[in-house]
Amino acid sequence: MTSFSLSLNNQEIKLLEDLIEKKGLKTRDLTNPYELLRIKDQHLNIVVYKSGKLVHNGSDASGKILDAILIKEENYDYILGSDETGKGEWYGPLVVAATALSPEEIIELRKLGVRDSKTIKKPQLLKLAETIIKMDFQRHSITLNPKTYNNLYSDFKKEGKTLNDLMAWAHSRVIRELLDKIEFKSAKIVIDKFDFEKTEHRMKGIDQSRLKVIQKTGAESETPVAAASIIAKYIFESEVDKLNREYQIDLRKSKPEDIKSDILPKVAKIHFKNVARFLN
Repeated sequence: MTSFSLSLNNQEIKLLEDLIEKKGLKTRDLTNPYELLRIKDQHLNIVVYKSGKLVHNGSDASGKILDAILIKEENYDYILGSDETGKGEWYGPLVVAATALSPEEIIELRKLGVRDSKTIKKPQLLKLAETIIKMDFQRHSITLNPKTYNNLYSDFKKEGKTLNDLMAWAHSRVIRELLDKIEFKSAKIVIDKFDFEKTEHRMKGIDQSRLKVIQKTGAESETPVAAASIIAKYIFESEVDKLNREYQIDLRKSKPEDIKSDILPKVAKIHFKNVARFLN
């Protein structure tokens, strides 16, 4: 049976407890010390853990319960979130993605299980990404394949800038693209924090009179950032697959020394020390 999971905050857990009592929903005995609530009533099947994680069966009945307890953002027309992947991998591209979600879209994505991608196993993450990519919400991404990435990194370095400067440029660019696509009276931007000053510098050119910009560690707790991260990781894996097919290699199982030096700049980030050692 297919199951979906999401994270609840304390207020949402309290709303669920109140709803159980109000509707007289049937609860079941807990099966382990990590569980907080277990509800099984006709087509309704929900388990809540002490961590705040909720697992449900995806039924209409479960969906109605979630609609009743998930708290919708009321202060902003849109919340934008950006994240990147590939920065720590010696092979493959750097992908930076951003989403712009309305309060209603945030609820729908939460119900589907969009959450911190680090808590989702790779097969489930890729399947979830395929589902949400088909949905009609605003997003934008930049994919810097190894050749483009290496050239950009070199250009930034010549100007005395670092990888964080490059990333700040990419984050601000995807956010600018999204802001041009949406109409709003008030919006919030959440960026997964990596270098506050460099990112703030790149964001200065954006009119922030109707915007609240937040950089924070652990930003994947925000659904727009989590969705951006899932999309970025999906793109990264797809691009690695393309490189593997093109050059008849398996980057995920290879080391830089396993790859011909003339191919390395086309599949790897050449400023990585473990790559640079094996370049001609």
